[in-house]
Amino acid sequence: MEQARLKRIDRSQSYWGQVEIEALIGAEHVARAIWELSGRLDLAAFLEHNKSVEGRAGAERTDPRLLVSVWVYGFTLGIGAARELARRLEQEPGLRWLSGDEAINYHTLSDFRVAHGEALDRLFSQVLGALSQAGLVKLEQLTVDGTKIQAQASGSSFRREPSLRERLEQAEAVVEQLSQEAGGEPSRTRRMAAQQRAASERQARLKQALQQVQEIAASKPAAQREQARASFSEPEARVMKQGDGGFAPAYNVQSVTDAAHKIVVNVEVVTQANDQHQLLAALQRVEPLAPAAQVLVDGGYLNEHSIAEAVKRGVELIGPAQQRDEQRAHNQQQSLAQAGIDAQFGAHAFRILEHGAALQCPRGKRLKLLSKAAGHDQYRAQASDCAPCPDRAQCCPNSGRRSVKIKRGSAVVESFHQRMHEPACKQLYQLRGEVAEFPHAWWKEKFRLRKFHVRGLKKVRMEIKWAALTYNIQQWIRLLWRPALLAAAA
Repeated sequence: MEQARLKRIDRSQSYWGQVEIEALIGAEHVARAIWELSGRLDLAAFLEHNKSVEGRAGAERTDPRLLVSVWVYGFTLGIGAARELARRLEQEPGLRWLSGDEAINYHTLSDFRVAHGEALDRLFSQVLGALSQAGLVKLEQLTVDGTKIQAQASGSSFRREPSLRERLEQAEAVVEQLSQEAGGEPSRTRRMAAQQRAASERQARLKQALQQVQEIAASKPAAQREQARASFSEPEARVMKQGDGGFAPAYNVQSVTDAAHKIVVNVEVVTQANDQHQLLAALQRVEPLAPAAQVLVDGGYLNEHSIAEAVKRGVELIGPAQQRDEQRAHNQQQSLAQAGIDAQFGAHAFRILEHGAALQCPRGKRLKLLSKAAGHDQYRAQASDCAPCPDRAQCCPNSGRRSVKIKRGSAVVESFHQRMHEPACKQLYQLRGEVAEFPHAWWKEKFRLRKFHVRGLKKVRMEIKWAALTYNIQQWIRLLWRPALLAAAA
């Protein structure tokens, strides 16, 4: 049988052709909704430092409405990298329609994402206002929750203080050498300028890392301070436990979500791994919006101070029902273990004297009242009493004298925990997971934001604000724009 002669397909060739931009996407396409909403918003804040003015020489500036729309649509597609977004502008129909099939340099996209913090905050507030005006934000029941998102830094970039000091000295030597080579004059070539800039940035990061590792060490017990580490590539990142049980450099993203339609009303990024001290900060951030509301949180946010402060603010706090006695015993065991103290020498072994003016230890020695703080009294023994004590190795092995903290019961806190065992409160608490974790799942699954694309706390905060803004716009599309479009077509 003779071999057939077939026309070969050549996909390497270029060609000129007509493109009808309006026909790239349909009337119901998400890009049209984003463009429509961005046209209703006041974006003047993005032009506060604009130098491109009509009637004067200079290049035209890219319209902030276009850049906002491109980034929001990019997040919708799960694109968080500026280079990838610039590349997809040449191919993806929605992006081609938004840009009028014009390319946008990735530097322009990258700089825009992190250069307008205040303007982005105003934009987020405007979208939240539009949702509120439409009745989608009630501010009657809120959830506060956190999720860990990985940092750009790698685990191998974390170093102890001596290593960071050594690297800083090397970086300072490089900066000095480059300065001497330039003779104190501005660099004559782009390459030399780039080298100087990179060396200076590395020096600044190492200085920040050294400062961070000292702060981390100061927050740890004395026995663990030498183990403190910080990242030389991203000093503000912290090693945190992830959802899969592993550990990785990350940031703790705190969100406040309105329960009515799962709209995010506030988002923040912190470097503390746990949520123990985040409730009051969240309440302060949303106080101008919802001064007194019902707030649902998980057990990680509950401590005596946060409960008492929430009640003082008029907030109706709802949390999990906890077994207080078991929790106290567990916490005490952990505290004693960390201090190296034998369980038989816990606070229960010390007898209260003179209505709380002093304590008596198991050996009959007196501990003086040192201070009275919120919720507890602090007592301390005399060093001369502890030094010859035969129980010192079990009672105060890491210090010269024993300190004991006696907690005072709070009627407000006890009332809260008793109320959480009521069926009505338990039923309310069941709503927390569905509301609080919904936006987090959306960011990580739909936006693929499991790892930040930028470095440093300031830029990370802006990236998560873009993600929260996009999420809220997606809810506007789902709950308002699309139903209105279907009604108009009916």
